[in-house]
Amino acid sequence: MMQTTLEALTGKRILITRPAGEATVLSTKLNALGATTIEVPTIEIADPINSIPLDESIRNLTKYDWVIFTSVQGVRFFVNRMAKLKISTEILNGLKIAAIGSATAAALGLVGKKADFIPDAYLTERIASDLGDVRGRFILLPRADIAAKKLPQMLRQRGAIVEEVTAYRTLVPSKLTSDLLIGILESGIDLVTFTSPSTVHNFVQILNEKKCADRILKNIKAACIGPVTAKAAERLGINVSVIANTHTTEALVEAIVNEIGNV
Repeated sequence: MMQTTLEALTGKRILITRPAGEATVLSTKLNALGATTIEVPTIEIADPINSIPLDESIRNLTKYDWVIFTSVQGVRFFVNRMAKLKISTEILNGLKIAAIGSATAAALGLVGKKADFIPDAYLTERIASDLGDVRGRFILLPRADIAAKKLPQMLRQRGAIVEEVTAYRTLVPSKLTSDLLIGILESGIDLVTFTSPSTVHNFVQILNEKKCADRILKNIKAACIGPVTAKAAERLGINVSVIANTHTTEALVEAIVNEIGNV
């Protein structure tokens, strides 16, 4: 069980790689337990270079049986684009909506929409199977430009007609240099948190600009939300010591306390 005392993480220095604007909730919870947090976003979120495919899918929403949102950002950019096109979110009432993770479901809730399906675990196999019979169903996947192809592939294998559209892009922040990141890591960090494969990939990419990723990665420990992010980190040589299988900030904090908290 998670310690709730203010001393639980006292003396621990934790690096947070979430995008600017999303790190605050995690930082606040860790700070409340005594940790010192350093926010260094390794991804930046931007609009698609070409919004025409996204616009067309929004204008033709009634043809879809399901819309699957895999992230908070996917919801935000999709809904914002609907607003720019002057298309009411009421049109979503006629569709079934899947939300991957409670945070994604909460983002839908902010615009008055309730997810019809939230998988117990963020595993592609579970999402594809637990969605039910999708044979002949039209499914829309508004996601990041670099999203993995496994989910749409598995849905197609089950007979679904899947359309993928880029709702947003993930970029390496222009202000984040390898010297800055290396300096922070070498100043003494107990744990680096990763909340998506993109945060992992960009983290390593930035270190590789100085060709020092191998040297630095072997000396850090990581905390990841979900097995997908953990596998991405491990494939790149990062020692993952904490995995929160529930996709919430609370679960990640609890896992961190259980692993490195002060007894």
